[in-house]
Parts: sequence; structure tokens; C-alpha cells
Amino acid sequence: MSIVMRLIPASIAAKPLPRAAQIITLLSIFATVPLATANLLAQQQTQDLGEASLEELANITVYTASRHIQKVTDAPSSVTVITRDEIQKYGYRTLADILRSVRGFDITYDRNFTYAGVRGINRPETYNSRVLLLIDGHRINNNIYEQAMLGTEFPLDVDLIDRVEVVRGPSSSLYGTSAFFAVINVITRKAEQLNGWELSFEPASFETYKGRVSYGGKYRGMDAILSSSFYDSRGQTLFYPEFNSAATNNGIARNADYDTYQHFLATVSLRGFTLQGVYSDRNKGIPTGAFATLFNDPRTHTFDSERYLDLSYQHTMSRGWDLAARTSVGRHVYDGIYAYSPAAPGNSDLLNYDFGRGTWWSGELKVQHSLERHNLTLGTEFQENLQQDQGNYNINPFLPFIASRPPRSGIWAFYGQDEFALTRKLSLSAGMRYDHYYTFGGTTNPRLGLIYHPFAQTAFKLLYGSAFRAPSAYEMFYYGLGQYQANLHLQPETIKSYEFVTEQGLGEHFHLTANLFRNQVSRLITQRLNSSGFLVFQNTTGAHVNGFETELDGRFLGGLQGRASYSYTDDQNALTTQSLTNSPHHLAKLNVIAPMLQQKLFAGLEAQFNSRATTLEGGTASSFQVFNATLLGHAMGKHLDVSASAYNLLDKKYFDPAPVGLTQDQIQQNGRNFRAQITARF
Repeated sequence: MSIVMRLIPASIAAKPLPRAAQIITLLSIFATVPLATANLLAQQQTQDLGEASLEELANITVYTASRHIQKVTDAPSSVTVITRDEIQKYGYRTLADILRSVRGFDITYDRNFTYAGVRGINRPETYNSRVLLLIDGHRINNNIYEQAMLGTEFPLDVDLIDRVEVVRGPSSSLYGTSAFFAVINVITRKAEQLNGWELSFEPASFETYKGRVSYGGKYRGMDAILSSSFYDSRGQTLFYPEFNSAATNNGIARNADYDTYQHFLATVSLRGFTLQGVYSDRNKGIPTGAFATLFNDPRTHTFDSERYLDLSYQHTMSRGWDLAARTSVGRHVYDGIYAYSPAAPGNSDLLNYDFGRGTWWSGELKVQHSLERHNLTLGTEFQENLQQDQGNYNINPFLPFIASRPPRSGIWAFYGQDEFALTRKLSLSAGMRYDHYYTFGGTTNPRLGLIYHPFAQTAFKLLYGSAFRAPSAYEMFYYGLGQYQANLHLQPETIKSYEFVTEQGLGEHFHLTANLFRNQVSRLITQRLNSSGFLVFQNTTGAHVNGFETELDGRFLGGLQGRASYSYTDDQNALTTQSLTNSPHHLAKLNVIAPMLQQKLFAGLEAQFNSRATTLEGGTASSFQVFNATLLGHAMGKHLDVSASAYNLLDKKYFDPAPVGLTQDQIQQNGRNFRAQITARF
């Protein structure tokens, strides 16, 4: 039999546990950890950036831009850092919420997955494969869809995040494929930051509940973090006028918007070694009648599971050389159950099962050396794709359509970067990487950055970079159903980017950033009908995007802080000169944190504006403004946090352009909704 006969639909067998059972399961996971070890924990806690002094904030460092620690103003990129302090005080629930606040990013949601647009380009059919997502430097994009999971599908609890580093622009010179528009590195909290037990519980709108148990501590030189989370949401009752008929429940979808997940994280560090394991599964109902499925049928859903085991080692050698090595094994599981009308009257409904199974092994070796005027980084990487299976069949009666099982394949790469101080105020960053794929061969991508500091609070950056996005296994090998055709000759997408960045300190309290950029994208991969009437992914035309961004960040003693940003993009298809779909030209964001009651109560206010965007059908999704507010209170010496958040405070009715496969041209987003959270530490 084909591979589809050997793969059991995990989503059919996996049923959500009752909420009480979930809580008991979470607590029992850690029941074997003796409470007495709490007295052996390290007592010194790392200071949060949100509480740092103005002088310290002026010297914030990042790792992701150059794969070593450096000041933000020295990084050869435009970088944004979102801290744990901001995550708490703005009430962010997912990584998508965090990115929605970042300048130049627009986030859309189709009631199943969440998609990120960066600097004017947001094409959901590529599943966020033009953004590279990392957790503590470990690549999260899977090896079937190259998908970056951002919403509730993201495999890590947002409250375990210490900071998020967002590096804009192409970074394939260091990271390879998917580092196309941006690199997002999610850095987790350390054992000394947890420093004991942490319990959290959240009730929210739409019958939503979330719970978490975390433990972090030190014992005999070993650091350890263990955490488990659950999430259960019944979802909303939704109305879609496109289905407004008696045969489709008058356009009302009930009990079809459910969303559940479980997350597990374990990190252990000892003598330079760090072992990290992540497991996550998420079950999401699809209420939109996507892909011509039966409307208002709760059986239609997707199940995604992400898991990996990562072992890394860091060591400082003689003569100033730093060594870093890592190896990891990753696994992605996707199951989709889609309910369709029977083939003939009187027959039972058809259940179609679509699946993907990806397994890969990767490794990296990197050395870094700082000389008097040079900062040299050299490295090599490989990835062995052990499994990239895809399949599709009707369950009962069994009827196979797709059974794609590509042979094992490998990717290897070499990269190098040198940051050279030409003078005391002028430095040059130059890097290059070569990647070799068994499918299309090799690709070389450089990056150059000229950085000038004429004054202590001023930085000018002139940047150039190129990047590529390799075709995913889904785009190359998904075929069958009488309508899909594989394309083994797909070539990678490419981008060339030119950018000028100004970063200017304004007195003691303000920091101004301004960017001018031009992106030239070529060989975009798009699914189209070929001459034989089959849907096939092809390299098509490119796009040109010119844009401007500016952001003013202000911080004051006492905890008052905020930032305001504006982004403008002028994008067009390189062949037709028409504007791209799902691309708002104007984005504006405002964030303010106001301390109250002597640093024990904080108010976080957020406002976001998106201009109108063109839909796939040529319609227009109107512009909108959304306001969010959070109150966060510290009690018992920060041993107890209580917060309350209101999202879409003014109950604005707004829509996102719908992706491919939906009857709707636009998808309405959530109205006013609420969340409360209580977190205890001991």
C-alpha cells in the first residue's frame, strides 16, 4: 500500500481533554520535582529591559542581526526589540499580537492561520515562508511548507518569552532560505528569571481558558526550565453573508471556530551545553467553509504539531576565539479533515483527509573572533530532510488522491562575515553565504553595511543585501486530485534590498529612527492554471516596493514610556505595474505605558491603523483603527500579577482580505473582547 495507508490521522484520535483534566495533567507533570529545591535556587534575577535606566537603554544589545552580541546602533540592519515587560503591560496573547505592534508589519487572520506582511508584501498562500522564525536561534520553519507559525499555532507560550528581536531586510547572508523580508528570534526566559514556580490562569471571551505551570531553577551548576500550558477556546458564532441561505444555516457558523493547544518546554544548561525540547499540538476548527467544504460543519479542522530537540554548545577558546555548535532534530505533523457533500443523494458525507509529515536533522558550527579592528564570524550549516511526505485521500470509502514521498535530500552552506572598523566612527560590515540544494543547485547571497557614527547619539546606516526563498516541498511535490501538478523545476525567489537608516537620540528621553528602502523581488512563486488545466506552482513576475518608515521612542524615569511609528509603502507588480493585493500602503501604531500607584499598577494603551487593501477578487478591504488597553498590577512584591485587557475597545467592525480557497472575499475580525490573567510566583 502507499504511504497514506500507514499514517493514522492523529487529529481523528486526538480529542481535547476536559478542562479539569487538563489542569490536573499540567500539575502532575511537575509533581515529581521536589519543592525543597526551591531553597537551592539562584537568588539574583536578571533585570528586565523595561525597567532599565535610560543610560542602559541607550546601549541595548541584540544577537540576531550578526549572530553575535552588538549594540543596536552598530547592527547592519533595522532592528526592533520587544521585551517581556512590554508583552505583559500591553497584554499580548500571541506572537502575532507582538508583531502587530512592530513598525512595517501587518497581520492578517483567516480564522485558521495567522499571516505576517512585511513592508508591503503579505501573500498568505506561501504560509509565512518569507519570514524566518527562530526560538533561541533554532529554526522553526518546517521542511514541508517552510511555515512560520505566529498565532495560537506558535509552539511556545508567549509568557515564556524574554524578548523578541525583529531584524528587517534580507539576511540570507547569515541564515539562508526564508530570511527574505525579516528574521524573528524569540528568546526565552532563563532559569534565574523564573527563579522558582510560576502558575498562571486566564479566562477570556468566547469561553476561552488558558493555564500554565512553569518551573525554573539552578542546582549544582545546572540551570533548568520546565513548562507546560494548555489553551481551550470554544470560539465565536460567526455570520458570513456569502452563505446566507436556508441550506447553509442562513450563513451562521456555530461551534466551528474552536481552538485548542498544548505546549511543553524543557531547557537544561550545564557547562556550556544547552539541551532544549519543545512539543506543541494545536487543533483548530475552520468556520469559513474553506475549499468548498460543508458550511457550519465542526468536523472540518486542521491539526498541527511541532516538536524539536536541540543540543547546543558554547565555549571560549584561546586567543579570543568563541566556538558555538548545535545539532537538532525537528518534526512537523499536519492533519486536515475536510467535510464535503455526498457524491450522490442518500449517501453519507465525504470526509477528506489531507496530511503532511516532515522530519529533519540539522547542524551548525560557528566560530567568532574579535580583533583590534575586526569582528570575524565564520560558519557552516547542514540540513538533512529525512521525511517530506504529503498525502490526500477520502476516508470512507477509501479513495487515494495524493501520495507524495520525495527521496531524502540535503542542504549545506558556508557563510562568513567581517565587521571592520575603518575609522573610530566609520565601520564596514560585509558578509556572504553559499547554500547548495539538491533540487536547484547553489545560490550565493551577500550583505553590505556601511555604518557611520558622527556623534555619540547619531548613527547612519547604508545597507545592501540579497536573499532567497527556496521552493517548499509543498510547492514542488504536491500533486494529484485530478487538479494539481508537481513542478520539479521551480527556482528560488530572490530579493535585492537597498536601505538607508538614520538613528538619532534626542536629548535624554527620545530616540528617532527613520528608514528609506527599496526592495526588488524576482521570480515570485505563484499557483496558476497551466495549459493542461492543472494547478501548478510557477516562477512568475516580481515586485518592486519603495517605502519609508519612522518611529519615535520615548522613555522616562518612573516607567512612563511609549513609541509611535508610521510606515508607507508603494508596491507594484513588476510586469503590470498594478498594486499588490493584501497590501495596505499606510500603517500607523501608537503604544504608551503609564505607571500608576507607585509602580504597582500600569496602564498599557495601544492604537493601530491600517489603510485599505485590495482583495484577491479586486475588491477593497476598508481602512480601520483598533484600540487595545491593559491594566497590570503587581502585588506581594511582584509575587502576584493581575491584569485585565480589552481588545478592539471601540468594537470596530473590520475585515482582512481573504486568502486563496475561500468563498469570502474578506474575513471579518474579532469585535470587542476581553481577557483577565492572574500569575503567581513562589
